[in-house]
Amino acid sequence: MKGFSQLFGGRGIPALSLRTLTLNDDEERLVGQQRAQIRKFAAKNAIKNAFYEGKQKTRQLDIAVPPGLQDLAVSMGWPGTAVDVLEERLDFLGWTSVQDLMGLDDVFRENSLGVEAGRGHLDALITGTDFVTVGRGDTNYGEPDVLVTVESASSATTLRNYRARRSEAGLSQTRNEFGAVEMETLYLPNSTIGFARNERTKKLEVISRDDHNAGRVFMARLVNRDRASDLDGRSEITRPVMYYTDAAIRTMLGMEINREFYTAPSRYALGADPEQFGVNEDSTEAEKRQAGWKAAMGRFNVIPRTEDGLAPTVGEFHPAPPTPYIDQVKMYSQLLSAETGIPSTYLGFFTDNPASADSIRQAEYRLVKRAERRQGTFGQGWREIAYLSLLARDGKVDADAFRKIGVRWRDASTPTRAATADAGQKLVGSGILRPDSPVTYDYMGFSEQDQQRLAEEKRLSMAAELPDLLRKAAGQVSNPQVIDLSSRRNGNEPA
Repeated sequence: MKGFSQLFGGRGIPALSLRTLTLNDDEERLVGQQRAQIRKFAAKNAIKNAFYEGKQKTRQLDIAVPPGLQDLAVSMGWPGTAVDVLEERLDFLGWTSVQDLMGLDDVFRENSLGVEAGRGHLDALITGTDFVTVGRGDTNYGEPDVLVTVESASSATTLRNYRARRSEAGLSQTRNEFGAVEMETLYLPNSTIGFARNERTKKLEVISRDDHNAGRVFMARLVNRDRASDLDGRSEITRPVMYYTDAAIRTMLGMEINREFYTAPSRYALGADPEQFGVNEDSTEAEKRQAGWKAAMGRFNVIPRTEDGLAPTVGEFHPAPPTPYIDQVKMYSQLLSAETGIPSTYLGFFTDNPASADSIRQAEYRLVKRAERRQGTFGQGWREIAYLSLLARDGKVDADAFRKIGVRWRDASTPTRAATADAGQKLVGSGILRPDSPVTYDYMGFSEQDQQRLAEEKRLSMAAELPDLLRKAAGQVSNPQVIDLSSRRNGNEPA
């Protein structure tokens, strides 16, 4: 099976010199169905991404906000925080097996999946689903032998076979800087078909077809919070999260307006003539505003007596403190915390008394459980990707050997190093874990490189100690038959 760059002539350049191919009726239907599916979710995905990046436009209620301040760029990063704190606990460490990994560790390293997987998890948490494609890379251009690529839900989709638990068709799109689709790849169980935009007709046309006959769609999905009635997944940025964020933004905008009045409170003068402040009937709005600022911000406001000899009464309107706004934002943060399962301290509200370690773990219990559930659902997708990687490389997969393949995740909780070391020492001391077992190293949090270095250091240490061990063992031999055989060998006599 060919990879993306091979289909399009290397480095993603459309091979427009190839003869234009055609699709049959079923393939035409699948392409149209999946294009419509991408368009269907495009607007919803754009809204979720805007909330994640803090770029959404919050609708104002047009009650207490002056027209000139409605476009003030007030932003809240709560949706991004709700997604990030969950994604930060989803560290994909590759695949594991009780026997042979069959080269999957090379696939993990060569595709930098330790980093790329996080991008897929992040998009899946934002939009509800994300996709990963597998193919043969072009080694002439520095690509790995097996190329694994994370695709955005805004430009990719699949049609899923519910009973088989895998994709029955997939489509990925490549867009230019203006958002127009320039290339497409259609993934089918036995074929991978490439499209490119014809510069003359401006239409997407089939330019390559790879009939690999593998019987598997080389595209898998990572789905978040799917259920029997909604297999498309669900975003962590739910409707309540969006409402609480917009409500907090409106409250913050009210606080901004209150700050202006609190900094420069409104003053009044009874019995004074406007001309005493430099304002008359012919003054423009700008001149009146400037005169108001001078009266409010001046160190001394000298107002002469009126013609009747009376002194004007001068006073000011005392502004309210921002405390009600702060309390309201705090309430929204608590509601958001209940909706997302993250501690309220993650949203910026702390208490004077620092929390104990036990209370921190209790506050994070629901967040840790949510992360472990995501590891289960995302793990299904990564296991499918492992199967597709082996199929793309070898053309077939040993089903019995693949049943022993699993997915490795870092512990979703936040134990301290001291607690982990103490628990590991107890497990080793009780005989449950071996001191030099890879399982022990994984439990202790050692990286794959550290484990290899420890294994190499142990091998060198044993090699250096081997002569002394042999001499010591030889000096402790007491069996007469062994001593007699040894002496015969030393005397060149046959054993």
